[in-house]
Amino acid sequence: MKTAESPTATSECSPPNQWISRQPSGTRDLDFQQIRQRRSATWNAALDASVDVTKGGRPDLFLVSADGDCPVNCSLAEHPNGTHAGWCSCEVFQATTVCPHLCVLRQHAALGDLDLPMRNQT
Repeated sequence: MKTAESPTATSECSPPNQWISRQPSGTRDLDFQQIRQRRSATWNAALDASVDVTKGGRPDLFLVSADGDCPVNCSLAEHPNGTHAGWCSCEVFQATTVCPHLCVLRQHAALGDLDLPMRNQT
């Protein structure tokens, strides 16, 4: 984990903003501020989980494993207005459009551990 005292290597500079125009079919708009308030159990489950996040072949794709469960495919990008567009292959997302896997990605991005691409408005 990085701390204020951790040296920052020059290779860790932030990449320029990446933009994507398409995400998987079934992608939903997500407002994580509302999710934290209205779906706090889902948000907190992501905070408490032991997770492994692997980047995929595109800037919006990730493989997320929580608490040793089978990894799921996720896509998450940020809209210019600060909300997000996301999709997950897990059953929870298919049933409710909000899942701990997408919350994990948002939490990691908020901490600076992950760079999310911007989503073009289409």
